[in-house]
Amino acid sequence: MIIERIPLFTHEVFHFQLSDFDSWKKKIEQIILVEENKNIHGQSTVPDDQCNVVGKRTAWNSHIRYPILDSLCKEIKNHISEFIKNEGYDIPRLDVENCWINWYKKNEYAQPHKHGNYLSVVLFVDIEDTDGKFFFHDDCNLVFIKKEDVASNFSNLKEVKAKNGTVIFFDGSLHHSVSANTTDKTRVTMAVNFYVNYEIKLNEH
Repeated sequence: MIIERIPLFTHEVFHFQLSDFDSWKKKIEQIILVEENKNIHGQSTVPDDQCNVVGKRTAWNSHIRYPILDSLCKEIKNHISEFIKNEGYDIPRLDVENCWINWYKKNEYAQPHKHGNYLSVVLFVDIEDTDGKFFFHDDCNLVFIKKEDVASNFSNLKEVKAKNGTVIFFDGSLHHSVSANTTDKTRVTMAVNFYVNYEIKLNEH
């Protein structure tokens, strides 16, 4: 009897470096400065309820509250849309569902979570010189490892190496997390979820 193998599913994560990043970074830093000084500016969208982000974040609809973030979402969307067109993917239109800024101080992190039925984006704003790591999680529970293969080092985690200005985009149903930032430097990222919109033209009769 011959037992055959059938390759099943693979996941891909895409990335690029954001153009004019230093300018965008300064604007995001200004937003965080405002959010952290509510007693001075009278403005803060940081929610009271804790979520997967065990740190600070702005409101989910920050692209509406901060026009500069709406502009940044459009800039990222333009890059991704060009990629979609060139690669021939079946994604007619992308619409921003939500957008927010995360910042992690010492010992803060993000629990494993997923964003759902979206095309998800993370912009790494200020992560260098911090030791928080971005991980994707495999949902597999049973793994075949040969007993004699002592060199195997299987892990359900895959770390994404990034630098300031890196944008990654991926299937929002993938579990991901951020390990604790044990440094004294604040780790900053921005997240966006794009809704994949399929326009259907109806013929009137």
